[in-house]
Amino acid sequence: MKRGRARLIDLKGRGLDALLVSDISSIRYLSGFTGSSAFVVITQDRRFFLTDTRYATQARGELFKGFQIKIYRKNGLEEVIRLLEAIQAEAVGFEGDCLSYDSFKKLDGALKGVKLASAPELVRGLRKIKDADEVGRVRESIRILDLGFKEAQRCIRAGAVEKEVAFSIETAFIRHGADCPAFDTIIASGFRSALPHGKASGKKIKNGEFVVVDMGARLDGYNSDETRTYCVGRAGPRQKKIYQTVLDAQQRAIDSIRPGVAASAVDAAARGHIKKAGYGRFFGHALGHGVGIDVHEAPTLSPFSKDVLEAGMVVTVEPGVYIPGEGGVRIEDMILVTEGGAEVLTKTPKGLVCL
Repeated sequence: MKRGRARLIDLKGRGLDALLVSDISSIRYLSGFTGSSAFVVITQDRRFFLTDTRYATQARGELFKGFQIKIYRKNGLEEVIRLLEAIQAEAVGFEGDCLSYDSFKKLDGALKGVKLASAPELVRGLRKIKDADEVGRVRESIRILDLGFKEAQRCIRAGAVEKEVAFSIETAFIRHGADCPAFDTIIASGFRSALPHGKASGKKIKNGEFVVVDMGARLDGYNSDETRTYCVGRAGPRQKKIYQTVLDAQQRAIDSIRPGVAASAVDAAARGHIKKAGYGRFFGHALGHGVGIDVHEAPTLSPFSKDVLEAGMVVTVEPGVYIPGEGGVRIEDMILVTEGGAEVLTKTPKGLVCL
């Protein structure tokens, strides 16, 4: 049984006696619990796991070594308050970007004289860096994901319906061992390919159209995320130019990745190339994001990011050009930041494929 990662959190350095964790993804990261309702309370030398009666047996079978389990029947937050009072915590950290306002007010009202401090970065900071076990799980998720793209190429053709292509892909994920899709599969063809999050619709795919395929698989709690853009039939000169612009922009960004580089600089490497090619106003979203237990987690690759890359981070690099009413191209890969630079984890070929 694993010892878990809670021991890596530095409470003393933040002037805290305890940390309340309510984000279910962070709870899984710290404890191994795969259910949907729980709290974790960490002190300098103790680990408490609180959940309701539905998960009593599951928790005992899943939790990492070192957790004391408390089962509540009615109100979990009230049990948390009783625990914090019992351990006499005077300064308690919490995830300010996750705990609801009502829950915060209940804590603040009940814990008289206790200092409450928002400290979401204490767990999120750990989650940025993947250990060897996590990287291995991500790789297995990607193995299934790449099989999904083989299914996509088999299904995409003139006359195919976007939703039906998405269904075939998601069925293939399950058939090959995934727990579930990581998110609703994006199949966006023709004018809809200019929608960065164009979920699969009832539209029929036509000859001469771009088809953006953005999909992910979840396996053993870890996610993958990858995008390819195909052309049905022949690609015209303008389509080829847009595609090559995005592909070159992505490669420039990947080449810039290494420990110590600002995430905003990686974004700039891709964004600058797209702007120089004349498509700058058609690339509006961030270049990428971390992937792990959540599909979107820290760090963020954007012009506004304050993150600095470190070895062990797993990020996406996904530049795009989206021209309203015409169509768009996005190419996305998952990258492991290594001591020597960058390893591209996703293996599906990304030259322009015409189906």
